[in-house]
Amino acid sequence: MDPEQQPEARSGQKASWGKAILLSVGLIALLSIGTYFNYTQGKLGDSSSAEGSSGDEPTTTPVPTLTFTEWRSEAETISYDTLLGDADQNEGKTVYFRGQVGHIASETETYIEMWVYVALDDRTEGWGEDQVVLHYRDFPARVVVDDIISFVAVMDGIDPVHHVPELTVKALEVE
Repeated sequence: MDPEQQPEARSGQKASWGKAILLSVGLIALLSIGTYFNYTQGKLGDSSSAEGSSGDEPTTTPVPTLTFTEWRSEAETISYDTLLGDADQNEGKTVYFRGQVGHIASETETYIEMWVYVALDDRTEGWGEDQVVLHYRDFPARVVVDDIISFVAVMDGIDPVHHVPELTVKALEVE
C-alpha cells in the first residue's frame, strides 16, 4: 500500500464512524420520543376511561338472573350413575338434583364448597351414599350440614382424588 493512500483511508473510516454514531444518536432520540408519546397517550387514555366511568350510568350491562324455577326448567334430571359413569359426555351439562348437605369443606362470604348426598327421586329421607362436590359462588342463602337442598348445577368433571362429580351451582333452594 502506498503511504500517500493511508491518510485517505483513515479519514474515510473516521467519516464512517461519525455517520454510525450520528445514526445511533438519531435512532435513540426517535425511540425516546416514541416512548414518551406512547406513555403520555396511555396516561390520557387511563384518565379518560376513569372520567367516563365516574358517571351515573353503568359501564357494563347487568346479566339478568334466572329464578330457581327457570333454571330448573333448563336442567336435565339424570341419575347419579349416569352422571358419574358418562362424565366426559355430561361435562358442561346443566343438571338438577336434590340432596342433603353432608359436609362443608370450605366457606367464605362469597363461596362455599360442600359435599352433598344426592337422591334419585324426590325422597325426603333415606339419602344414599352417592355424593357430589358442589361449588357455589355468591350464594344468597346460608347452608348448614343436614340441610335438604334442591340445586341446579353445571357438571365440571370428576374430582380426581375422591372420584365423585364436581358441580358448579347455578341455583339452589334450601328446604
